[in-house]
Amino acid sequence: MKKITTLAAFILSMLTAMGQTMNIHIGQVTYCIPAEQAGEMVFQNGQTLTIGLKTYALSEISSIGIDNSSVTDNTVAVAYSGNTAEVMISGNLAPYLTAKVNGGHVSVVASSNLAQEVTYTLSGTSDNGSFYMDGDHAITLVLNGLNLINPDSAAINIQDGKKINVQLADGTANTLADGLTNVANDDSDGHKAAFYVEGHTSWSGSGHLTLKGNVKHAYSSDEYTLLNAGLGSITVSSAISDGFHISQYFNMKGGTVCIVAAGDGIDVGKKKTDKENNGMMILEGGTLNVTTSGQSTKALKCESDLVVIGGDIIATTSGDAVYEESEADLSSCAAAKCDGEMTMSGGTMTLTSTGAGGKGINAIGAITINGGTLTVVTTGSVLEYGTLDSKPQAIKSDANIILAGGTILSCASADKGSAFKTDFQVLTNGATVMGIGGKAITPATSSTHGYKKYTGIAVTGGQTLSYDGVTFTIPSNYSNSSAKVLVSSASM
Repeated sequence: MKKITTLAAFILSMLTAMGQTMNIHIGQVTYCIPAEQAGEMVFQNGQTLTIGLKTYALSEISSIGIDNSSVTDNTVAVAYSGNTAEVMISGNLAPYLTAKVNGGHVSVVASSNLAQEVTYTLSGTSDNGSFYMDGDHAITLVLNGLNLINPDSAAINIQDGKKINVQLADGTANTLADGLTNVANDDSDGHKAAFYVEGHTSWSGSGHLTLKGNVKHAYSSDEYTLLNAGLGSITVSSAISDGFHISQYFNMKGGTVCIVAAGDGIDVGKKKTDKENNGMMILEGGTLNVTTSGQSTKALKCESDLVVIGGDIIATTSGDAVYEESEADLSSCAAAKCDGEMTMSGGTMTLTSTGAGGKGINAIGAITINGGTLTVVTTGSVLEYGTLDSKPQAIKSDANIILAGGTILSCASADKGSAFKTDFQVLTNGATVMGIGGKAITPATSSTHGYKKYTGIAVTGGQTLSYDGVTFTIPSNYSNSSAKVLVSSASM
């Protein structure tokens, strides 16, 4: 015991004198302890070594090394390489984190006694790896050139339940994909997404992330997701279900997001409890391009209000409406679907639906356009099921449609589609409007600005139509041999 104690004292004196770091290796996990944090090292019965608040079993220690590397407090680095991963934990976190590594699969669980934010930096490549994290405090997750495929579950699974700051490291390209080798009959082994977060996320950094959802969603968060101004880019190259599946709200302030999904593009659901912006989709900036192909899918879907303030938004769906027996109704596909109100005050929004019975915009609440540029196109046919049918309407609301500002080109299918469809009022209140469809629309007499209607107009893609000072170039994918046209503007 005297020799061991003397050795400990010698190691400590070397650390202190040279300002170095002691690295305790336990399998694929390394605890990096700077000299100033080592303090008194205590050996007990030749079986354990205690440094600070953490006791290490000597039987588990692979080796102890000393080098002149620097250590940043509150950090964890995970480096993947093939079927293995190495984890490095700063010494001040050693008492609070339990890390396990099985090949390329890494699990880190934080103690409830941890009182500070931890930064996890993930890098490297593995086609048989994953990262799992659980705890009770906010974290920062840095993706720094990470290419991670998990053939059996999520690539990243964060169960923290708090704020997760996701950083796409500047200048890096990152890729995440999931898989599921064996599927139980009761679906008990199914997971939610290639990148799943139980908690809320705030995204930053100018790097790029590609997501592939091979089992269900590509990305999913249990609470809100915020994409900050200055964000780089996120691409969902494919998803079996939704590209983004989010609870509470989705707020995009910047970045470039491109989504290709068989399910909904971005699906925002309400939390059961009363939360801020519950069920809302708020688009303020950046570039958003969403394409969906499945039946009855929505490129943009939210259970409350859709608010468009800015940005460049393109949403396209090609799926058909389907009969939903449980609802005794036809469920339409739509480029944008909200169960609340839709308001637009800026930005550029282009919505296209090509499937049978599809909608460009389908809102339960009022649709109000105050500014920006909105182009909506539907080209599908009427879908009929018995006595039910779903018509390819361009802009549909179960309340008023208020065209108060901005520039609006609405092109509905020649097959019984309406440029603006509601059982309530269409109000031409100052926007520059051209509505084209297979059915005519008559605005409410309470509108603050005038309008004119034209019938039997031959319309082809690429053609420029001009009536009463309102001029538009028709999208290339639209045609109508005998269109009904509505025009209105602030000067009428």
